[in-house]
Amino acid sequence: MAERKTKIIATLGPSTADPQTIMHLVDAGMDVARLNFSHGSKDVHAQTFAWVRAAAEKHNRPVAILQDIQGPKIRVGTFPDGQIELAPGHTVSLVSGAGMGDADTISIGYLESVKGISAGDPVYLVDGRIALVVEQTAPVIKARVLQGGVVCDRQGAAFPDGVFDVPAITEKDAEDLVFGAELGVDYVAASFVAKASDIRLVKEYNPDARVIAKLERAVAYKALAEIIDEAHGVMVARGDLGVEMSFEVLPRVQKEIIDATNAQGKISITATEMLESMRTATRPTRAEVSDVANAVFDGTDAVMLSSETAVGDHPVEAVRVMHRICVEAEMAHVRSVGEDFMAHEYPIASALTKAAAEVADNLGIETIVVFTSSGRTARLISKYRPKARVAAITTEASVYHRLALFHGVVPKLLDRDYPTADEMDLAASRLLEKEGLVKQGDTVLLVAGVPRGSRTNVIRVLQVGSEFLRE
Repeated sequence: MAERKTKIIATLGPSTADPQTIMHLVDAGMDVARLNFSHGSKDVHAQTFAWVRAAAEKHNRPVAILQDIQGPKIRVGTFPDGQIELAPGHTVSLVSGAGMGDADTISIGYLESVKGISAGDPVYLVDGRIALVVEQTAPVIKARVLQGGVVCDRQGAAFPDGVFDVPAITEKDAEDLVFGAELGVDYVAASFVAKASDIRLVKEYNPDARVIAKLERAVAYKALAEIIDEAHGVMVARGDLGVEMSFEVLPRVQKEIIDATNAQGKISITATEMLESMRTATRPTRAEVSDVANAVFDGTDAVMLSSETAVGDHPVEAVRVMHRICVEAEMAHVRSVGEDFMAHEYPIASALTKAAAEVADNLGIETIVVFTSSGRTARLISKYRPKARVAAITTEASVYHRLALFHGVVPKLLDRDYPTADEMDLAASRLLEKEGLVKQGDTVLLVAGVPRGSRTNVIRVLQVGSEFLRE
């Protein structure tokens, strides 16, 4: 398989609910498995977690696990047959709750928390595919269907002109976060974030996980700087975000979010309907191919598959296709080393990692070797987008899996710490040579802390076989 720097996140669900399919997903290139806690029981997620870890171990490569909590999403309730069809011109009552509804009355969770709804306001269902307009607000909200279609159980609803006033973490989210911490998830995606304090609240429930802020609301876009500062990364969740703002501005907003996130040395993820047609088709549309490629051109760390792999007919093929698109896009578009990232927080590490990326590019070095105990140094080098792969060596299993989400990083796990730097170098170089990342005579760039375990303070250009790999 051709090397790819952009990472692939695949959402797991009914279409991938067996260990063999998950094995195939890992083989096809899945770097991160997304567990969507809006659906499925804890038992199902625990089993899936175990299957992913087993598949990663068998393939001798890390796969990070991303727990996506539901958050306070406004959703319709349920219907007798699991769905209803709304026809244009039909008037429907909207009531608060999560109970059973029909084509005349739809229950909507958290509706009581949406303030300021007025006649003439738009209402969107199913990620904007179905549009209604409010005709009256008392004694009950009534809305007329403008654009009809099928609505299924628990699909999303949006009131773009209303003010959504609800806690960032629901009771279900709190329980799920504790459960995720017990499982040992690597990342938590926080849904419907509005401000930095929402991220801090998530961290209280799982201090060990890295938090990805999902930007799904216009209010979050306005608070982008403070959210990026607090989170470990940001996901451009274009489905809900595209309902809250005009569709024509979404490409610009996507680029702005990715640029702002990358500028802070944080993880950027692009999501929603990237290969949507592959829910049923075996090939993507030309527009979808361009969408994925443009996310790569924008500098995203990762691209995400949602329903394509969770409930689609061809989950493994969707990952294969996304891999091929990313590889080709990376060949066609080279990003130059940018400004210093995190220089205010890690001035020495920031300067050295930027220098490492520039030296590797200038000398045509294919592998940068990083020893890391936390993943920070690998993340900083990754953000400078060197042409070289970043072979990140760690002895920490948790760091090993987290590194799977970093652009251009190839994580490798050493079985133990070694008493001297020379022994550590020897063990690492043997591992890299065994796995085909380096060979005798290659020039590599080593980034490390001296003495080993201290903060990053040294970069060295070495040759495999004479200086790096030695008996």
